[in-house]
Amino acid sequence: MNTRLLVVILLLLVVTSIGGYAFGSLLQSRETPDLDTHAAEVVARFAPLLMHPADGSEFVDSDLQLVWTAPTDLGPDQFYAIRIWTDEHPYREIWTVDQRISIADTIDSYSYAVGSFYWQVAIVNVDADGVFSNMGSEWSEIFQLRRVRRLSIPAKSFAEMSPVAQDFSQRDLSASELIDAVHRFIQTNSIPDLQERYAADYSDAIQIMYDYAQGRMAEPPHLLCDGRSTAMLTILGELGIESRLVFLYSPAPGYLAQHTTLEVFNPESQRWQVHDLAWDIYYVESPSLERVSAERILFGSHSDLLGCPIQGGPCDADAMQDSIGYFDALRYGYTFEVWVNPDRFDLSMRFAGQQGKNLAEFIGGDHLRKVTIRMDNWGTPESAS
Repeated sequence: MNTRLLVVILLLLVVTSIGGYAFGSLLQSRETPDLDTHAAEVVARFAPLLMHPADGSEFVDSDLQLVWTAPTDLGPDQFYAIRIWTDEHPYREIWTVDQRISIADTIDSYSYAVGSFYWQVAIVNVDADGVFSNMGSEWSEIFQLRRVRRLSIPAKSFAEMSPVAQDFSQRDLSASELIDAVHRFIQTNSIPDLQERYAADYSDAIQIMYDYAQGRMAEPPHLLCDGRSTAMLTILGELGIESRLVFLYSPAPGYLAQHTTLEVFNPESQRWQVHDLAWDIYYVESPSLERVSAERILFGSHSDLLGCPIQGGPCDADAMQDSIGYFDALRYGYTFEVWVNPDRFDLSMRFAGQQGKNLAEFIGGDHLRKVTIRMDNWGTPESAS
């Protein structure tokens, strides 16, 4: 045999062997648990094709339908077998003759509010008594479904992103790391001072920050709490991470004190978390150090909360003292719905600095009838501090 041909054949054998091992290792984490021993008795060398929901889809409600198709119709002694499982629970199997099935009861049976589910389909043959005989097909590929509390918003395409969002999208960061990195970018590349007029989404200020970070500008933009929070909201929105402005209100001698923070929905923890860009902190609950929402800060006790500097340093009560006092009333974005903790805010108070208006009149303006005051999450007076 030609020596060169022999070398090529040997190389192909080695590559095939390595590739097969790598492919098998990759599938191992998504392999159906405890596959039955009848899988070897495959009658037809095909598998059903999974159609809907798509692999990697997210869902909130358990009222979910699985849809698939197959190259041929079922025979008189055949069923589709559907297996559903999670990372922590073994599979549960359902038989049907239809090519779609509702799995609400199965999903609910796991009591699994957040996390990954997996499913696949095969054809099974049964005997005259309807008992499993052997496999009528191979098992289909495995699709993953992720149950979340809130669906993710779509990210912009790379071509549509701003330069700073493109930069962040190319970094190897988890969602949690990405959120903190954007916070840190704005904190580092802006000055907390009286701000100039910028676009409503602060995209022009973001470009100045980026140019300053790249050494193309001598000075960063001057931004107050609302400008910094809006800039972070804009960048995160491009990256497919949902956030919302939180306007805070607190009574002060002679005027209504106001502050703006950002609340981000972390797709990993599936929880809202507050980022205060004016004082460069996020909030956690002690001793778990779990990040908390604006609602938790407004209606819950402050005695077990800590502020954590985004630039690093210990989480402690001192870090949050400048901002925690604003959490007496809040609204999410430019809405007329206001959440108030009545232990901290007297709704009858009028403020000279706001032309003698009370909170509802100040927020409602010419649309006072649209204002809704919400105290539905207020606990007992003992729970507030």
